[in-house]
Amino acid sequence: MLLSSYVDRFNARDFDAVRDMLAQDVRLDLVNRRRLAGKEVATYFTNYAGQPDWHCAAGFVDRRPAILVRLRGEAAPAYFVLLEWTDGRVVNIRDFRYARYAAENAVLTVTE
Repeated sequence: MLLSSYVDRFNARDFDAVRDMLAQDVRLDLVNRRRLAGKEVATYFTNYAGQPDWHCAAGFVDRRPAILVRLRGEAAPAYFVLLEWTDGRVVNIRDFRYARYAAENAVLTVTE
């Protein structure tokens, strides 16, 4: 339920609503690019807002709940995002946008 709500808000580009789902001390690992924490994570959503080429779906990566990201014109997910939750809040985001090789050997299953 939490993952689906996050995905719905992300796809709607309602990043204020997505930010409301984050813990104050949220950590972001944009794999192979940068790491942010707390309020710094806001820039992450600003960058996604400027990229119109993606669509998210709830799914699994190697049986672990995940966000699967498809790029415009592609049938298969190009990469994935892993979230960790505590008390209904996102405490950790691991985004593999810049480490797409991770999806090549993973089993990706879309649930939507």
